[in-house]
Amino acid sequence: MKTALSLNPSEVQQKQLQKQLSKSCFWDEVEQTLWIDCRKVLPEFGVLNVPSWDSLTMSSSKIPAYPNNLRILDWSNYSQISYWRKQIPQWVHDSCALFPTHQLSLLHYAGKYPQVLELLDHSPMLAWRLITAGLEEVDIVALLSGKRQIMAGQVGWPEKVETVKFLRNLRLRLVNDEIAEQIEICLMDEQRLTALQTLPRINSMALSLAARFPELIGCKLHHALAQLPCRPMQCQSMVALLEDAYRLAEALTLPHAEIDKIGNCRYLVEVTQVYQAWLKIGCDEFVREMMAINSEKKSNLEQRLSAEPKVMTSWQDWVEVSRLQQHAWWLDYSTNAQGLVIWQDKVGVWCALISQDSDEFLGDLQTIVRVRGEENCLPGAKPLSDLHLWQARLLPQGD
Repeated sequence: MKTALSLNPSEVQQKQLQKQLSKSCFWDEVEQTLWIDCRKVLPEFGVLNVPSWDSLTMSSSKIPAYPNNLRILDWSNYSQISYWRKQIPQWVHDSCALFPTHQLSLLHYAGKYPQVLELLDHSPMLAWRLITAGLEEVDIVALLSGKRQIMAGQVGWPEKVETVKFLRNLRLRLVNDEIAEQIEICLMDEQRLTALQTLPRINSMALSLAARFPELIGCKLHHALAQLPCRPMQCQSMVALLEDAYRLAEALTLPHAEIDKIGNCRYLVEVTQVYQAWLKIGCDEFVREMMAINSEKKSNLEQRLSAEPKVMTSWQDWVEVSRLQQHAWWLDYSTNAQGLVIWQDKVGVWCALISQDSDEFLGDLQTIVRVRGEENCLPGAKPLSDLHLWQARLLPQGD
């Protein structure tokens, strides 16, 4: 399955905010302080002063309340911030930059307290959770002298050795809201947590699979994915592929031995091949069923493709686009109040399953259920934008 990147509006706004803040910095060489003028973007924080790394390690002052959403470690390394950044050990910088919030607070705690620095090295997720738990500095310091499973219990996670091992084995390139939720799912479910103890390392692929498909934990595919370098969009594509495969297997009422082929794969390309084989079987069966009750009509889908989305109504079109995109759209053909929309752009052919609550398909209460491109790829920002614009044009206009 191919991948495509898509940013939601909040991510775009966050990038713009960080870009504005990054342009409002000044490095004071004498005071060894980075000044950040937040008055135009975050006026409640005024002008922030961020001490140098050396100052953080030597200071005995109380750690201030930094803005939680200040992603200073993600900013471009231009001259003013580079003077402040060059003192920070690279591994400390990279570990704190994993997280979308509380970067400065985590950095300050790591500089001031060697125990937090050690925790950041061995279990960065636990270090971040400790700093973001809303505890006072004195309470955090008290926890640092105890066992890590007790620390985990104090921040809302199971107070178990297995929790600490799971967190220690995490190998993540970033932690966003989705990944944080997946970690919670695996930690708070005893069956998942116990099964994950067999993995020596847990990357975002292995984490996503464990959170969404617990029956695959520990299988050949899971162990193989845990060894691969990965990015968030790869995880989304993997989850979408597995969801498609299991949904199709359920519709075809395949035996367990056949479904087990998924877990026995070593690579996702093998899962794709299994899915495509099932897809062909399903398409052929659906065609035979429909031909028994309908006269056969040849689909002229390719001649009707255009940049303007169109609703497909014939079962022949649903089968044709299923084969074209390698996605089992035909499964939803007989579903009430759902329709299939197709359009074409420079990248290829896109298709969207849309449902709504009214009797007329082109009503004003439409919900996008699923969008796929050729080779069953996920949509990026452009096809989603085209689809939303088309929906907007269909809405009833006011007087």
